[in-house]
Amino acid sequence: MENYKNSIAHFIELENRYAVDARLLGHRIRINISEDYYLRLIIPSLVIKNRCPEIEVPGIMKKYNADLSDWGTVKSYVNLDDIDRMDVWISAVVVECFSNDGGNLPKSGIIQTKAKKVIHSLQIINPDAIRVPLDEFKDDLCEVKMSVYLSEGDVARPEIKCAMVFDDRKGKLSITDIKNAFRNAYNPISAPYEMLNNARINFVYHDTRATVLNCATAIEVMLKRMVSAYLKENDIPQALCNYVLKQADGFEKLVDLCKKLGICLAGMPNIRDFVMKIRNRVIHGGYIPSNEESQVAYNNTREALKTLNVPMFELNDEDN
Repeated sequence: MENYKNSIAHFIELENRYAVDARLLGHRIRINISEDYYLRLIIPSLVIKNRCPEIEVPGIMKKYNADLSDWGTVKSYVNLDDIDRMDVWISAVVVECFSNDGGNLPKSGIIQTKAKKVIHSLQIINPDAIRVPLDEFKDDLCEVKMSVYLSEGDVARPEIKCAMVFDDRKGKLSITDIKNAFRNAYNPISAPYEMLNNARINFVYHDTRATVLNCATAIEVMLKRMVSAYLKENDIPQALCNYVLKQADGFEKLVDLCKKLGICLAGMPNIRDFVMKIRNRVIHGGYIPSNEESQVAYNNTREALKTLNVPMFELNDEDN
């Protein structure tokens, strides 16, 4: 099974960087495609050079006569043995493909298409792990990266400064996140979570109005789906369902309808004040929300979807 005659390796650079659990570094994850064809995802490893940690794929140049200039970075650490307190971002991965039939090996376009689906799923599953290029502090004129202490008769003792720009976000990709992303790569993302992801992207690029508008849409779509599911489960005639849903236009009407039907909204955060009122000011008054307001809107929308158990993905027919 392991002695395949043909292989191809695809080096994939990531548009965004991803914080990962340092214990994930060096993992090789096998994905079976068929009896005579499988993929292997290689996560870059932690290596020590001149007593400093770096991220790379060991032996990649020797094996493939090719390498990338940037596989990732260790942003901060306390000591090299404490991986639980190490902040690591990866910038690239390798996908190796193995087969006995060279014609089965996927070309770069196919791998790129598959990779985009997996990465999109990862962004839905764990958006906190994303580190976008805009995270860099462009206004820093210079930065001390390392200081080395010397005393007579002692060895040089470097003090690593990579944590000067402190990153306090806790989200990191885990092996479970990656497996879930592969499992759901071809399942459509549910509409509320697609809107929430759009809001996240809007916020990254400082479009606070679009952030709030997408959050509001995610909430209304979520509520309408809950009402629709209730009507379907109770065998309400389709014509009546259509009429009810048409009348329930907007957040307030949807919330009132949920209450009348006994649909539980317990635990949903204060969407009315932190999302909908700001959305109304945007639409009717041209208001531009502050970064703080749009961040709060995003956080509350995300919490609402989680609290009310909105699925992240829709199942394909073959999964039902």
